Amino acid sequence: MKIKSLGLLISILSIAFLFTGCGEPLMKMTAEEEAIITAYASKAVSKFNKNQTIGIANARVREGELDEEYNPDEPEETDDEAIEQPEIDPETGEPIDVDASSENTEESGEETAEDSSQDLGYSFTEAIGIEGVEFSCSEFDVSEEFKTKKFLMEKVSGKKYVVLSIEAKNTSDKSVDFSQYKGNSYSLSLNGGEKVSASFTPLGNDLVNYDGILAAGDTKSFILVFQFSDSSVENITSMELFVTSEGTTRGTTI
Repeated sequence: MKIKSLGLLISILSIAFLFTGCGEPLMKMTAEEEAIITAYASKAVSKFNKNQTIGIANARVREGELDEEYNPDEPEETDDEAIEQPEIDPETGEPIDVDASSENTEESGEETAEDSSQDLGYSFTEAIGIEGVEFSCSEFDVSEEFKTKKFLMEKVSGKKYVVLSIEAKNTSDKSVDFSQYKGNSYSLSLNGGEKVSASFTPLGNDLVNYDGILAAGDTKSFILVFQFSDSSVENITSMELFVTSEGTTRGTTI
């Protein structure tokens, strides 16, 4: 029995040995090759990392990157790195065109300055631009509050009111309907500074909202009220009124 069992065991081992292949040996890599594969794999993973705004498009290893003396701060003249990466908007994820933005800003600033200088040069009557009516600014007043018998604009900390008194005369031979000019907007600049829009009041002689009719030969007194900072009204050396109607702005020096 023992001889038969031993023979059976030897037969099984022989068959197993005959059907066992040696296989191909594993590829041996140098340390540099292993480092290249590791660097590529890490960059490939980063490319598909959803937590990044944008992935790495170029996963190639830079020349000399694996050398011990490699300095990443040194600029490398390659076609890929010569292309500047765009700035990304964190909200939309879209690239920001910095050059276009700056160009638009510069152009906008130039146009604004140009327009402001071109606006001036009109007479007071031409600036207001109501056909058949002559206008003149008789005086202006600066005060902490503006009040009439039925209306009060109270004092505001750090602000003062500048009120223009304007005389209007219908020099034409027909009545002038002011309601068609209610879309006009008025702004005032002191000493060449920032333009401030006229404040709205419910007064019947406020030029901003007057919609009555001025008969031929009649005259009427109007006001325009503006609110400026205390520092702006300390020393007024010049005043410019700007009137905008139908997209056109006309300026005059008072």
